[in-house]
This record gives sequence, C-alpha cells and structure tokens, in this order.
Amino acid sequence: MKLAKLGLVVSAFALVVCLAPNVGWSTRVVGPMITGEVTATPQNGEIEVAHHLYHVKADSAADKALIGFYAGQTVDLVLDGPATNPASEVISITPHSEL
Repeated sequence: MKLAKLGLVVSAFALVVCLAPNVGWSTRVVGPMITGEVTATPQNGEIEVAHHLYHVKADSAADKALIGFYAGQTVDLVLDGPATNPASEVISITPHSEL
C-alpha cells in the first residue's frame, strides 16, 4: 500500500517539474532576433532585410523556408551569433506576427 502511494507522489513530483517554465525555455534559440521588412527578393543562401544582407546557413530551417518569403513581407530572423559579426548566419526565418 505504501509503495503505491510513493509511486503516486513521485509521478506528481515529476509532472510538476516538467511543467515548470524553465524546462521549456531550455529549447529556445539564444541568438539575437532581428525583425524587419524584406527589401529584396530572397536569393539562394541570402536574404535582405531592412537593406542589410544576411547569409543563410546551409541546410538549416531558414534555408528550407527561404523560398516562402517575398519582398515587402515583415519577418523575424534568428542569427547564430551576434548581429554585429559579419560571419553570423541566419538559422531561422519566420513571418512576423503582431500580438
């Protein structure tokens, strides 16, 4: 009888720990996010946002999504390094949503 209650307590504790907000935060991308308007039609491996050209990392989610964007659309870019570093590449592109 006590063993069954112990199993219930351990399961409840595991559920509480898994629902904590910081568990979900561990999967967030930590690179800087840039929001702006696409100012030129995206080309193979590059996208221009707010008149600044960004290189897209090969075989990334951004590379696969690149063909779905067009000039004039507002997007969010996530970089794999600092925005001031010219070697930083785009790893994620998503349409900007106004909340």
